[in-house]
Amino acid sequence: MIYPLVPIFVTLLGSSALILGVIEGVAETTAAMLKLISGFISDKTGKRKILVVLGYGTSTLIRPFTGAVSAAWQIVFVRMIDRIGKGIRTAPRDALIASSIDDRILGKAYGFHRAMDHAGAVVGPILALSTLIILIVEFNIHETVSILRWTFLLAIIPGLIALLALIVFVQEKTPSVSSTRKINFYLRQFDKNFIIYLCIVTLFTLGNSSDAFLLFRVQDALHHSKTLYSIIYATPIIGDMVSKFGDLEAQKKLIDILFIPLVWAFFHIIKVIFSTHFGALSDKIGRKIVINIGWGIYAFVYFTFALLDRLPESLQIVITLVLFAIYALYYAFSEGAEKAFVADVVKPELHGSAFGVFHFSIGLTALPASVVFGLLYKTFGAMVAFGTGALIACISMLLFVIFVKERSKKF
Repeated sequence: MIYPLVPIFVTLLGSSALILGVIEGVAETTAAMLKLISGFISDKTGKRKILVVLGYGTSTLIRPFTGAVSAAWQIVFVRMIDRIGKGIRTAPRDALIASSIDDRILGKAYGFHRAMDHAGAVVGPILALSTLIILIVEFNIHETVSILRWTFLLAIIPGLIALLALIVFVQEKTPSVSSTRKINFYLRQFDKNFIIYLCIVTLFTLGNSSDAFLLFRVQDALHHSKTLYSIIYATPIIGDMVSKFGDLEAQKKLIDILFIPLVWAFFHIIKVIFSTHFGALSDKIGRKIVINIGWGIYAFVYFTFALLDRLPESLQIVITLVLFAIYALYYAFSEGAEKAFVADVVKPELHGSAFGVFHFSIGLTALPASVVFGLLYKTFGAMVAFGTGALIACISMLLFVIFVKERSKKF
């Protein structure tokens, strides 16, 4: 409910893409540090669920405070605490999945997990859109910042329901581990192949900025094209509601607020449909092939986004939506397979540590990736920013093919 509206909220508070990059980068880097620590702790104690509950609980309780900020930079602190929750839960959760699933269908399992996560990202924007409309029509709130603040506050309701379901229904299946086991923070416990894999994933992530920038790009496309605004004004009921909402600029902002969640939901519908299937595909044809297909899709979409400004304004919004759909396939191909690859090449008793290091490696580059992308976007425009991301993705694909070995059997 909250995430797809944050770029709009940041804009309404008078900030730019660079501030958005700082917000997202700091948030993800904070999470990365805790993913590393919580993974090691879960291996030592053999207790995954308590960390998962603590992590989801922290995020659920802090996210609604996004609506309480008065300046965009204050969102950094809300997002940091939110990502602290993510950092606590992520590695133990992935290890919990690995311990609950037959090794032969790990790719399918992680793909299914991602599909369900994305299903929430479909329902969330729809709930947000419904909330926005109710606030405008039933409660007569006609100030854009106010309706966003109330929407953020009400987002705590589905969060609490999810937390309750986790506490009641999820069972711990991790085998007992001695509490005297020494926590080893050294990478030498992992083999060379896994370390090389981590390095290449880290390089890829340097060019993989926050998806919030894609939503920012959608906003740009909306303002370059008058087509959407014309359709909205011509639509019964919705057009009448929008036309009564402040001045022309306020009406355009409202259209953005109503439209962006739909784009975000559409984006995640594609992920829901394909994530489980492509995760299962990695069980059959190998992780490397499936991961590289995903990275190739990413490079294609970023190169195309880089050239979007060269298209006629009337086509930009249509192409943007098509690219969003294609970009969702990158996640469907790569997310489940990347995690299954970790489970394949690391001993089961080190899964928590391995996933902690894996997520730490990705998150460590989140701050420079998002900040640099935001700086490039602001200074040189979308072409340079997206083009740089695509180039880094292509280099990562080549290194992955050459240097990383795939193991077909478990330890």
